[in-house]
Amino acid sequence: MGRTRLSPQRLSETKKTNIGRIIIFCEGKTEKYYFDYFAEIIKKNKYTDIEVILETANGNARTVLNFANEFMTDEKHNQKFSTYGKYLAFDCDDPPDIQAVVLAAAEYELLISNHLFETWLLMHFEDVEEKLSKGEIYRRLSFHLHGTYSKGHKGKTREIVRNGNVEKAIDNARILERRYAVEGKSIFTDIKDMNPFTSVYKLIEQFMVEISE
Repeated sequence: MGRTRLSPQRLSETKKTNIGRIIIFCEGKTEKYYFDYFAEIIKKNKYTDIEVILETANGNARTVLNFANEFMTDEKHNQKFSTYGKYLAFDCDDPPDIQAVVLAAAEYELLISNHLFETWLLMHFEDVEEKLSKGEIYRRLSFHLHGTYSKGHKGKTREIVRNGNVEKAIDNARILERRYAVEGKSIFTDIKDMNPFTSVYKLIEQFMVEISE
């Protein structure tokens, strides 16, 4: 569990916010396995509940957005999750009108990665500062894992958390976000120009605070 704990110095520097009850809609299995890893460590109680929902059509960013909207319009689901914080996790490589999808999803907290969730995973091992091809990202992950990286593989996803450095990934993602902010770029207007990028770190940092205390 040590890999999911913040260092004492980082813990003292990080502002704690109550996670509370949240629901995360994921585009793919890799994202679900990753978030599940943390959700299983954080104890569920009357104040905290983390539900991770997988969109099973294996579509793209718009598919998971449509799924989340339909899920929440279901009377039973709406009654149960109406007060939950709502998150969307998706890649920005598809569809071509990804900017429109990001804008349409503004009512959710966005855990998005450009261009892949694996961009965030690679940050657990090295700084990612420039745009990389999908093949190069997978090749580098395979190198760090000492075995072929497989997308949607539960064991490989958990190995990344256990053997990588989550704090390093958070720092890398934050530096990139600040760089884009200085350039005047925002995910709501410039997501295609923000590669590499990930906002996953924002929730993961809070998960780690919860675990570390």
